[in-house]
Amino acid sequence: MYTASDSPSKPIETFVFMDLEATGLPPSQPKIAEMCLFAVNRHAFENPQYSNSSSRPVPLFPRLVDKLCICINPDKPFTPAASTITGLNNEAFAWNKKQSFNIHIMHMIVAFFSRQYPPICLVAHSGCNYDFPLLKAELSVLGISALDDIYCADTIKAMKALDKENNQLHQFTYRPIPFGSKKNYKLHDLYFKFYKVYPSNSHSAEGDVITLIRVFQQRARDLMLWMDFNARRFNTIRAMCKGNERCTSIFKTPWNPRHASFLQVQPPRQRLVTAYFFPVGDDDPSLRENMAEQGCDQCRALTNTDIPDEIKMMLLFLLGLAILTWIALRNPA
Repeated sequence: MYTASDSPSKPIETFVFMDLEATGLPPSQPKIAEMCLFAVNRHAFENPQYSNSSSRPVPLFPRLVDKLCICINPDKPFTPAASTITGLNNEAFAWNKKQSFNIHIMHMIVAFFSRQYPPICLVAHSGCNYDFPLLKAELSVLGISALDDIYCADTIKAMKALDKENNQLHQFTYRPIPFGSKKNYKLHDLYFKFYKVYPSNSHSAEGDVITLIRVFQQRARDLMLWMDFNARRFNTIRAMCKGNERCTSIFKTPWNPRHASFLQVQPPRQRLVTAYFFPVGDDDPSLRENMAEQGCDQCRALTNTDIPDEIKMMLLFLLGLAILTWIALRNPA
């Protein structure tokens, strides 16, 4: 949990919208395959421009937006469901010579944020349950603390809180809501509620970020006010990874742009197995229920697959030798 002291001391100036596409969902040890960041200044939301081409004014997409979109070789297989939904596969990353999540990407992210006017808030749909812990896990593998001065906010949390404050308005849920059913905060349905069409390019990182910004524009003042008081520091997010997390020396090597060989494309490296799961008990009761249904035994079992076969064979040999020695001592010739 986090305290009120972790919230911004003054209004957020820059909102950085993020979406990640990955190899799957926990407990499949997901790895990031695609990341997209769009930085929008508060001024653009407070002073929107509208289209005159329809009877109902529609806010135009902000013109001054900084973008960072990166394809990342996850170095592990996609689950069949993730590959079907996202349209990504391991062969495409290999054919296009994409590198894995490394020190270069970390510096790109830090440089991107350093160009934005603070305070800065990282925004994602269901970010506290997925995007933020997964990004924190990838950064942690590098053995480097990054984005400590950045805040973050989950748009689903914000929308639920705003709807709860005014049960008569239901400004985000798509109505009519059948009695006894859960409110729907799926991104593509929210987009349909406001624009009467479904978004294009869903389940691509850039497409989902654009969709999120368009939805955000419809209730920007309420959402920004909520985030001014409820955004939390990114360093309070618990990483999605636990278990045998180890870093190789290359990940800890400082970046030197004058070192030509370090900037050259390197062949993919075998990545160490790490068990990934959600930080149970941190944010959302539904998260605990989901993990209880799926069970954490699978996550714990994954950490036991990290022992090399050579060590296993040596341990078996030593165990056999100890048994033979014990038998010989009990039955001298």
